[in-house]
Amino acid sequence: MPTSIVIPVMTLGNCVLLPQQLLPLRIFEPRYRLMLKEALASHGMFAISLLDDSAITLDNPEPPHSFTCVGRIANHLEHDDGTSHLIIEGLRRARVLNVERSLPYPRLTIAPVVDEPHHDSIATVRDVARILSYSEKIVESIGPDAEPLINRFNSLTNQPSVLADAVAGHLIEDADVRQKLLECLSVERRLKMVADELAILDAERLIDGLDKDAPQGLN
Repeated sequence: MPTSIVIPVMTLGNCVLLPQQLLPLRIFEPRYRLMLKEALASHGMFAISLLDDSAITLDNPEPPHSFTCVGRIANHLEHDDGTSHLIIEGLRRARVLNVERSLPYPRLTIAPVVDEPHHDSIATVRDVARILSYSEKIVESIGPDAEPLINRFNSLTNQPSVLADAVAGHLIEDADVRQKLLECLSVERRLKMVADELAILDAERLIDGLDKDAPQGLN
């Protein structure tokens, strides 16, 4: 595997792609339409990076965070007006080494990263169980479409790193939390972060349910 590669990038506000996630995108800017066309004609991949608001300058209006995720175009539909809808599948984390903003579209020099060495522990078993329990409760609220997703999560019990990414990609929406998960190379810490975040989401779900069932007072 090369130590670094150059790859096209979309730098987006409030959007973090995680490995194992399927992300729908609408491509309409001319630069990204060209990027998509050239990606489809070659390797079919590009990166999605979260915009780093704290680093914006006049010379660098779209700075990405230091970690990104490389994605593969899984599905693509081009419209008559030249815009496209596509599904991109998150493949792997990478560290950003350099940003090239030259026309026609931006590119990153990235170095793929791997998780830190990990051995299953009592903490791992506990957090995998917590993730599965909370995710089942949360996903069940979406109705009859829940079963395939629950089955997908259950099939990953023996792959804790993949499970953490898959669940986070589907259920955790907060971009700052997702970016922290993207940058976390410790499987044990990532599992705990996902489990703790799901606990919050499940508590919010229960509170929302109580609010709906509560009798309405007089104004």
